[in-house]
Amino acid sequence: MSVSDRVREIEKTIDADIRALKIWRRSRAAVLTELMHTYRDAIEVVFLELFFLQTHAATLDVSAGDEGALLVQETRLRAGILWSLKWAFEFCPENGSAEISTADELVNLVFLGADYETFVDALKYANHDLLDIKIDEQSRTLICYEGRQATGFDAAIVVQQRITNPRMQQVSLTEDGDQITSGWAACDYRRVMRDLASYAASKENSICMDAAYLAQLDMAEASIPQPTLVWFDRPSQPPDCHVFDDLVLQTVIDSALKWKLVALLDSPIVKVGQKYCALSSDIKTLSQIDDHMLRLAARVDERQYTIAASLREDRMVKICKDAFAQCSPSWSVRDRVHFSNPTQQADIVATRGAESLVLELKSTLRPETPWEVYKRNDDIIHGIKQAKAVIDRGVATYGFVISDGYRGDYACWAEALSSATPIGTLSDLAEIASDPATAAPALQAKVGITGNSVPPHERLPDRETTVAGWKLRLVDMEAPQK
Repeated sequence: MSVSDRVREIEKTIDADIRALKIWRRSRAAVLTELMHTYRDAIEVVFLELFFLQTHAATLDVSAGDEGALLVQETRLRAGILWSLKWAFEFCPENGSAEISTADELVNLVFLGADYETFVDALKYANHDLLDIKIDEQSRTLICYEGRQATGFDAAIVVQQRITNPRMQQVSLTEDGDQITSGWAACDYRRVMRDLASYAASKENSICMDAAYLAQLDMAEASIPQPTLVWFDRPSQPPDCHVFDDLVLQTVIDSALKWKLVALLDSPIVKVGQKYCALSSDIKTLSQIDDHMLRLAARVDERQYTIAASLREDRMVKICKDAFAQCSPSWSVRDRVHFSNPTQQADIVATRGAESLVLELKSTLRPETPWEVYKRNDDIIHGIKQAKAVIDRGVATYGFVISDGYRGDYACWAEALSSATPIGTLSDLAEIASDPATAAPALQAKVGITGNSVPPHERLPDRETTVAGWKLRLVDMEAPQK
């Protein structure tokens, strides 16, 4: 498969068409400001729609899919804004024309950015031989054949991920003293984010709901914080200034960095001229979770992050050992067990009388793109195979993969079921230690799987979008043979 020379030519054509958009003739500061206001307006609409669904859940036929569709819409919106911001930094002159962008022009640009992300994801997959791209020159269509094997690019997996991510509760294994980059520790990031969130909240208004509408809901009042574009002063002293600088979206977009910046929430602050702004709701969200702190550290200082990540792994091991040692009757637990002939290591091996089990531990980063979903799934599947190999040696009867919050999707569970190695989280340890035989089907039930196989998925309908004059069609089947 891979990416053909012709597809690369089309990629250059698409990039050239985007580069030629007239909006880039305007001054950089003006376009950046307009994009951030467009983002604010769109996010407010999403929040209001979520409020409507949640307040009418009892009276209307509202399904989890309805709310999920809005969460997917929110994710796509952020992707479109991020690409639009990156293009503005790359293409706009510092002092451009005084034209005023229309609302349609800005909205269409955000839609283009979201569709362009899908195109980029397809190229990444094709480059790793996980997707086949064919070209219909006459209709100017790029047909992306996903194949029959479930991968992180499959629409069902991506949609599930985008719905699950905001709700997934990961155990924080990072302590305040952890120096996760050379410039700041976890406590520095958390303190700065709390201060920024407090300031952002003070700048918000509440969305006023019509009294008659609230009366229909039997509600006297409803307070919905209004997403607001907030302007910040850069801290002057380290380590706060180091945290703040890493939170700022890079203003110089080179060819390598462009592809590494994949999530707006990793760097939510935008520098406009000599000022800094962000959306209040984004800052408040980030102050409450560690997910993007870890993603940011892994990108800006991979070496130091890797050192700090080993501390998270040590804490996972301790949590597991404690859970099994404190169970009644208790288990005898060994960690980081090495085997030879063939060489292998197991994270946890526990025995209790005639019972024995192996745990493979996975501390995961929150994935924000299909390629990251694929890599995370691949890591989980690798852990399943490692546990199965220990079982096959006769060292353990049961095997489990334990993560800090992720329960796996159907791509992971297909391997888990075939290897009789379920996927659980740290919150499941007491259940596993009590009775591993009954814990296995219970873990399946928590993700909606019954029986010995993942429910079959019908072929997904084709999905189609347009990127700068070229159609992009995603097809859930193998490419036809020549």
